Amino acid sequence: MMTRQVRRQRHRQDGLTLIELMISLAVGLLVVLAAGVMLQQARSVYQDIDDHGRVQETGRLALEHLQQALQQAGHLPWEDLADDAMPTRQGLRGLDDSRQAELLDPATGRFGSSSGDGVNHSDLLMLGFFGAPRGSRSEVVNCSGAEAPVGPLQESARSWVIYYIAPGTGGEAELRCRYQGKNGNWTSDAIARGVEAMQLRYAIDSDDDGAPDRWLDASAMPADGWQRVVLVRIALLVRGTQRRPAADDAPARSFDLFPPGRHTDPGWRVTEEDGEQRRRTVFRTTVMLRNLSAGAMR
Repeated sequence: MMTRQVRRQRHRQDGLTLIELMISLAVGLLVVLAAGVMLQQARSVYQDIDDHGRVQETGRLALEHLQQALQQAGHLPWEDLADDAMPTRQGLRGLDDSRQAELLDPATGRFGSSSGDGVNHSDLLMLGFFGAPRGSRSEVVNCSGAEAPVGPLQESARSWVIYYIAPGTGGEAELRCRYQGKNGNWTSDAIARGVEAMQLRYAIDSDDDGAPDRWLDASAMPADGWQRVVLVRIALLVRGTQRRPAADDAPARSFDLFPPGRHTDPGWRVTEEDGEQRRRTVFRTTVMLRNLSAGAMR
């Protein structure tokens, strides 16, 4: 009898009761939920850091690209150049608030005019140059990386590139470059995705003393002003890909591409749309032109 009772007691003590099982499941679910929340937070932090890095890298690389292109503007192969064949036009033009690059052909003098349809009022930049002299160690390339032709040294043979902002895949704004290939056909390529605004200002040397006298927009440039540009100021607005949560009553943020002053252009400010908050950063630089126009050197 005693042996049977002991066996029955031991049998009753084996396993878990229904209450113990429910408590264990509840604790396990809490642990899984806590781990999931921590994983989601870690993922969100990683995506935010990655987005920040992408914005910084895109802005830096886009500015470096434009800076190198501007320093090539107006390049002439002096070793192969005769005085009577020297081009006189400056290899620099710009348009305010425009993205109509496909309607332009600077090589034939078709520089166009401001169209008022720029993405976020973005400006358009045209740069022209000849290739490096034959046998030179230097290299002059267009935005595709192809070497620019050397001659003949005529305006119609000058290589031109056009930078502008336009919607890309999925409507995402990007910095694009339009250039002529070897067959003479114009081609457009994306340079930096996520660049949603570009503003340009030009400093001219009015009295030929080598120092800039005043800053102008392209629309305010006088007839001979492009020949006298010595500095170009660039401002880019770059946005990330991750949408950031915002409070319902949070006001839309605005970004000034150029610091507001007494004569602030409304096109210099970009205001984000409601419910479309992303990481955004303004990048600025000023570039000194290396190559003086032939007209200014005579």
